[in-house]
Amino acid sequence: MTRHWLTILGWIIVFQLIGAFLGLITQTNMHPWYDNLAKSSLNPPALVFTTAWPILYVLLAISGYLLWRDRTNPGVKPALYCYTIQMGMNWAWTSLFFQFHWVLFSFIWISIIIFLTLATILLSNRPHKTVSAMLIPYLLWLIFASYLNFSIWYLN
Repeated sequence: MTRHWLTILGWIIVFQLIGAFLGLITQTNMHPWYDNLAKSSLNPPALVFTTAWPILYVLLAISGYLLWRDRTNPGVKPALYCYTIQMGMNWAWTSLFFQFHWVLFSFIWISIIIFLTLATILLSNRPHKTVSAMLIPYLLWLIFASYLNFSIWYLN
């Protein structure tokens, strides 16, 4: 049982480190480009992002671990595939948006992430209701982030 919790902790630490690295990419590309963009009136302050993502990464890490742990279960495999692809795409989005400034492409990219996350939720619901439930806040955040991404493209 202790090994199980240590493995989960390892996943959480790895996800937090990836999140911290992506945060550095974001910070180094905020000024002056992002700061000078026209944004939606619903665009939250930076504190909201720096609070939300560590929480979401805990949920994503635990979800990923649970899917990975049961990867030999044929009912879990499709959900794990969707989860893995959307996580890779999620991590790439930061560079696409903040480094390369591909705002419209980033919106299309995040729309695909939303679709894959929804697929993960639906595919994991039967074998892992916990995974499905833990991914709902992330899905809602992605939908909000896609709105912010779209509004930046539209307003600029």
